[in-house]
Amino acid sequence: MVETRYLSTNKILGNYKNSTIVEIACGYTPRALNETFKDMHYIGCDLPIVTDEIGTVIGEMCAERGIKNREFHAADGTNYRSMRDALNSVDGEISIICDGLLTYFNNSELTELCTNIRRLLKEFGGQWITSDPDVNPLFMAAMKAVHGKAAFEDLVKTMDVFAEQSDTKLEVQNMTVLAYDYENSMKTVTDFLRSVGLKWEIVPMSDYVTEIGCLAGYSDEAKAEYIKSLESVHIWIITPDENFKETEETYESDSFGVTANAHGGTMEIKLRGRLDSITAPELLAVYEKTTAKEKVEKIAVDASELAYISSAGLRVLLIMIKQVGNGNLTVTGQNETVQTIFDQTGFTDMI
Repeated sequence: MVETRYLSTNKILGNYKNSTIVEIACGYTPRALNETFKDMHYIGCDLPIVTDEIGTVIGEMCAERGIKNREFHAADGTNYRSMRDALNSVDGEISIICDGLLTYFNNSELTELCTNIRRLLKEFGGQWITSDPDVNPLFMAAMKAVHGKAAFEDLVKTMDVFAEQSDTKLEVQNMTVLAYDYENSMKTVTDFLRSVGLKWEIVPMSDYVTEIGCLAGYSDEAKAEYIKSLESVHIWIITPDENFKETEETYESDSFGVTANAHGGTMEIKLRGRLDSITAPELLAVYEKTTAKEKVEKIAVDASELAYISSAGLRVLLIMIKQVGNGNLTVTGQNETVQTIFDQTGFTDMI
């Protein structure tokens, strides 16, 4: 699956040689090192823990190969300001790409991501290239090639295990095409894209992939079946809908802030701004520093000035809940957006 997405996306990118590659979740593939894009400007965006490590290493490897114009920036796709800051050196069109990113997002995060991508594409021009909506059909294609008739049963078992191990509710996302419910799920995806001001073109992966190296040890029949099945797996080329009527939106938000104190076994936390993958480590650091000094049995979170919370922020709250126990963390003052995210992910039952 990884190889298929990587090869097909790369070949499509070759059609946009004059654009800057903007890869969200750049630590997923070694695209910055690809000789095909040697003369293209490349910007890799990912979590700080990724870009801090990968930037130096990839930079040295690129230098050895004579590859220039490589940048890495800490950015969160749901945080517009972080994404826009990463593009300060861009002059001209952009090609935004992501492989394996959308499956980690809940529906509220997908809305934030798509809204941000639309705004960036409207400013710079260009396109968003991804196969992520078709991850389920691609997974089924790979499973059938390797497992044959048992593929669907194995898929169900995999989903059951994943559901049992997940800390939050699993939901069918608004950008997930389902092989077993193709027509309805395709309508969900296209309706969602339309609602956030985006239009799309889909192209079969089979147009861009004719051989997969990692299937070298499998039978010719399995290889042929897999490549044939890619006719029904698509790459999405997404652009802004020029007819979309935007409502007044505010993309800027106050910088994140957290204050905390503990006394009598209760920790009080006040949050401000956006709690996402860029800022969640700050909350975790404050929590760990406080609990290292004081015994904490209950936590009270004031969210009256919290504008937004992403999965990364929820994970920090989950760490707290696991330590103090369900029902011992309270959140007050949250806005409608934050409450909706709590409801969708099952956090309402834990706080």
